[in-house]
Amino acid sequence: MKENEDKLIPDEDDEFEKEHADLERQRRKALEEAKERAERKRAEQEKEERRQRDKQIAADRIELMKLRNGVIEESETIHEEHEDVRQMTFKEKVANFWYHYKIPVIFAVFILAVIGYILHDEFTRVRPDYTVLMISNNGLQFRQQEMDDFFSKYADDKNGDGKVYVQVMMIPLDYNPRDPTQSGNQSKIMAQIQEGENTLVICDSNTEQVFINMLKHDLNELYPGNKYFAEYGFRLNFQFLAEELKYENMPNDVVLGMRIPTKTLGDSLETMQENFDEQFVIFDKIVKDLTKRAEELNDPGLTTEPSKPANSPKTDSESSSKAAG
Repeated sequence: MKENEDKLIPDEDDEFEKEHADLERQRRKALEEAKERAERKRAEQEKEERRQRDKQIAADRIELMKLRNGVIEESETIHEEHEDVRQMTFKEKVANFWYHYKIPVIFAVFILAVIGYILHDEFTRVRPDYTVLMISNNGLQFRQQEMDDFFSKYADDKNGDGKVYVQVMMIPLDYNPRDPTQSGNQSKIMAQIQEGENTLVICDSNTEQVFINMLKHDLNELYPGNKYFAEYGFRLNFQFLAEELKYENMPNDVVLGMRIPTKTLGDSLETMQENFDEQFVIFDKIVKDLTKRAEELNDPGLTTEPSKPANSPKTDSESSSKAAG
C-alpha cells in the first residue's frame, strides 16, 4: 500500500525540490562571500585612511616645528582656517548687547536718573531768600502758604534768582511730653539757634522762657508810642491779619520778635549782626505797614483767647464744669 502511495509523487517534483534547495544554498553562499569581501574592503580602506592621516599628522608636525623654529616663514600645507562670520540683524545685535551688558546698563540708567533728579531739583527748586522761625504751637503751623506769602511781601530778592520767597520754618513747640513730634522739634530748634542766619522768630505767651530770653527786648524803643509792642516783640493781634492768613481763630498773643545778635557755633557775631540788620528791614516794614493798616481800619484786635500748651493744667472752674457735664 505504501509503495503505491510513494508512486503517487512524481519523480519530476522531487528533482525540482532538490534543484531549488541547491540554488538557495548557492545564493546564500554568494551573499556571504560578497559581505566578507565588502568587510575586507572597508577594513582595508579604513586602514589606508588611518595610515594617510597619521602620515599627514606627522608631516604637519614637522612643518609646524619648522615654522616655530624659523626654518620656513610660511607653510604650504598648514593654513589658518576662519569660519565665516554671519552678519547679525539689528534685533539680534540689540539682544546680544543686552544679554552681555544689561547689569551695567541698568546701573548706569539708575545713576543718570539720580543725577538728573539732583540737577533738576538744583536748577528748578526755589530757594528762600530768608527764613523765619515759627516756634509757637497755636495752629499757625497749618497756614504754611499764607505765612510764606505774608512775609514775602516785605522782602527782596536776596539770592538773585528772580523770585522773592520767604520760608516760615514751622517748628511748633509745646510742653506735652507724650507728643512724639516734640522731641524732634526740640532738636530742630536747637540746631537752628546754633546758626546765625535766622533772626526773625514767631512765638507766643506759652513759648519757653529760654527762647524768650534769646529775643531782643528793646525793639519797642525804636517805635515810641506804638501800642502794638509786647515786651519782646511786635504783637500780631490784628483782626485783618487773621483774615489775611485765613485763620479766624488765630490766638491774640502771637508775637514777631528778633533774636539778639550773638556768636553761635555756626556763625560769628559779625555774621549774625549782618543777618540781623538785613532782616530788621523786613521787621520794620511789617511793623509800619500793620500799624498803619490797624490805625486806618481802627482794628479792634482779636477776640480770641491766648493759645494754651497741650498739657496745660485745667483751672478749678474748668474741672468743675467738665465734672458737672
